[in-house]
Amino acid sequence: MPTREQMIATIEGAYAARVAGDIAAMNAIWAPDATYAMEGEAALMARYPTGPTEALAATQRLADLLDADDVEVIDMIAEDDRVAVQWRARFSKGDRSQVLSLFSRWKFDEAGRVASLHEYGDTAMIAEMIGG
Repeated sequence: MPTREQMIATIEGAYAARVAGDIAAMNAIWAPDATYAMEGEAALMARYPTGPTEALAATQRLADLLDADDVEVIDMIAEDDRVAVQWRARFSKGDRSQVLSLFSRWKFDEAGRVASLHEYGDTAMIAEMIGG
């Protein structure tokens, strides 16, 4: 099982890769059969990977829909193979930019890769930014 420090380093690396637009680095964190889900009102999110869906495809879709201009971790709690993260990011699409507050639940496998990621945020705001 990965250590707390290893899980945190993986998450911080994923956020840095997201800001850099580095899809290969973002995809390197996923375990085989990993899943991603944005929890919330799926009816608002027709173009967003609400899931749970295959994580590799979700990573590409997220990068196509929104640019992450910066990420700030507010709080992080790690226990066993799970990490909870409260974070804030400025996302943009075209000339629109918005700061979103999010909460993420990360679950790691024995090899230290991410087995699942569930995110929670203002789906109405996200849907408005990406046009549905």
